[in-house]
Amino acid sequence: MDRETIDVLAALGLTTAAMLYYARFYLPAKIEARTRESMKAFSTSIELRFPVRDGLSARVVALSREVGTRFGLSHKRLVKLEMAARLRDIGLCAVPYQLVNDKPAAKWSQGDKDIYERHPEVGAAMLELAPSLKHLAGIVRTHQARYDGGSPFFPSREDLPIESRILKVVSDYVWMERTQGALLAKTALREGAGTVYDPDVVFKVLALLSSSRGSESPTLTTVV
Repeated sequence: MDRETIDVLAALGLTTAAMLYYARFYLPAKIEARTRESMKAFSTSIELRFPVRDGLSARVVALSREVGTRFGLSHKRLVKLEMAARLRDIGLCAVPYQLVNDKPAAKWSQGDKDIYERHPEVGAAMLELAPSLKHLAGIVRTHQARYDGGSPFFPSREDLPIESRILKVVSDYVWMERTQGALLAKTALREGAGTVYDPDVVFKVLALLSSSRGSESPTLTTVV
């Protein structure tokens, strides 16, 4: 085999390796980054419509990823968890502005509660219309489901996706932390462990919050 042929084959080999790297690593990473940016834009638009929820998604996303990591979730599932956390409240678009922003929950009528409590189902139905987001619908639909199966329409305990169980604990905690303070929010998690909340998730959330990493930073880690 002459030198020219060897050079050509070497060049082809390098080109093939570069193409494989681009297809297997670079392109998926770019797509993932752009998807994250889109999901962040979605969650920001929801918070703009409901100022009382401003900044909650960043806190929920960061804490959820930390908890998911402690459960040993793969990178793929952590990304899925993050996307579901970003879009968990997209169904609030169907809830009247005044109900969420201007009317205290303590003064809601039963009709008001019914409207609000339908937002996970509405959000899931919206996601099912988008092929690239359809895989998140089940998590969004059940992210407010009780661990002990308080609703006949949802699975319970370990039959609930772990992502849903994590989001239930984290999203409830973050909201209670804002409205009632961290102490009462932690107490509510402990009291609800085993009934409202998955006790394993509660344990990991409380352990994380009690660590210096969890208690010093309002968003735990930066998620872009």
